[in-house]
Amino acid sequence: MYGLAPTARAAFAVYIALTFLLAYLARRQAAGGGFLREFFVGGRTIGPWVLGLTWIATSASGGTFIGTPSLAHSNGWSVMLWISGYMVVATVGFGLLGTRIAQLGERTGALTFPDLLRDRFQSRAIGVMSGVAMLVLHTSFIVAQYIAGARVLEVALGVPYVWGVASFAVIVAVYTAYGGFRAVAWTDSFQAVVMLVGVLLTAGFGLWKAGGMQAVHDGLAAQSPELLTPVGPSDFLPLPAAISFFFIWPLAVAGQPSLITRFLACRDAVSLRRAAVLIGCYVLLLYPAIIFVGILGRVLVPDLAASDHAMPATILAAVPAALAGLVLAAPMAAIMSTISSFLLVAAGAIARDLYQRNAAGPVGEARVRTVTHCSIAAVGLAGALFALRPPEYLQYIVVFSGTGLAATFLAPTLFSVYWPRMNRAGCLVGILAGFVTFLVQYAAFGTRSVVGLDPFVPSLAASVLGCWLGSRAGKPEPRSLLEKYFSSEELDEAADAGL
Repeated sequence: MYGLAPTARAAFAVYIALTFLLAYLARRQAAGGGFLREFFVGGRTIGPWVLGLTWIATSASGGTFIGTPSLAHSNGWSVMLWISGYMVVATVGFGLLGTRIAQLGERTGALTFPDLLRDRFQSRAIGVMSGVAMLVLHTSFIVAQYIAGARVLEVALGVPYVWGVASFAVIVAVYTAYGGFRAVAWTDSFQAVVMLVGVLLTAGFGLWKAGGMQAVHDGLAAQSPELLTPVGPSDFLPLPAAISFFFIWPLAVAGQPSLITRFLACRDAVSLRRAAVLIGCYVLLLYPAIIFVGILGRVLVPDLAASDHAMPATILAAVPAALAGLVLAAPMAAIMSTISSFLLVAAGAIARDLYQRNAAGPVGEARVRTVTHCSIAAVGLAGALFALRPPEYLQYIVVFSGTGLAATFLAPTLFSVYWPRMNRAGCLVGILAGFVTFLVQYAAFGTRSVVGLDPFVPSLAASVLGCWLGSRAGKPEPRSLLEKYFSSEELDEAADAGL
């Protein structure tokens, strides 16, 4: 469609083969300790390099490699301001929750994100509500990844869109179900390296092909001077929206259950600190380069059959044919790593949080294994079906899903792990307030709500208020329960301060 590289099919085949090889090796290295502990948290043995790379590979989704370049292709340099808050996601995510969640996971035996909230308040309702909200929002995120993957195959290999969706659904579901968290983490690490190398090569070759920065500037100005402005064409990024995204990216990423689950799997606090440094350096290289690729695409490939073709079309236009097939594995890696992580979380929500922990009697691990594998297949199929009718801009689904998850869970999680006075009522009200207000705003106003802010900002405020009011209205949790989550000093200080 855009000048197909003859090496692309062979490169893709090698990439897929390596992914399955890593999944196989990861399964052989299983640490033992039962299916649940190994499948959902990798035996809690994940070290700093794998932890850091799987964290970034999960957060760098198809939206990053397909949706973001698409927006940059359409809106020029304004997208740099749109994504700038992402530069501190590692600092915020690991600083707010990393060490605390890792400690609580080891102390309480939590295997999934809803386990943390459910056991903190001994509430089945919280576990069920969390599982349902996660299932809804994670499935929409998976839809976005299938769309992104199909777009890559459509451009690079000429595969019809429907068959591209089906291919991704089958490939990722198979290796996720086969290897569990350890396989996902190992393949994520490989995919994170592929992503960074691919995007840096594309940016370098693209700049050379365009003739330098001045040529890029002149090319954008000739098409539309608005591509050079902070606001972008058609008022893409007004000031309130720009301010919103300074909050959205670091807080939305910190509130992702799929990323919080990584903290449950880490080996120790040292691994967390080293992983945070690794991710910070990685992000500073990756995200500006990705946006620059989309801007280069506006100069090199101004006419696209679909806006989401920006990244693969720019790769084919800029990178030498001998390397293009390998570089095209970068968006594939981003998409596959995120699908596998979200499939794992969604399957956990069904098998662990909705089924096993609500069953009338004991449920053996063999039954949970069967339900988990069936859940992966069911969620994958549902996502593929919804992906058959894609929207104009993939990134809008990604932003909806990511901010919806954070609006629902960030405040209840923070209050639950840091504030002893937080109780069952506060958690329930906080989750409901964030989830419901977010959905209502999107239904009523779309991507911009009060005074032009993204719906995430008012929804997060509503969730914070709900947590505080609900906790003040309800009774404190018994000290015997709180002692599993807080030290005696923390409990005494909170009591003395009237908190």
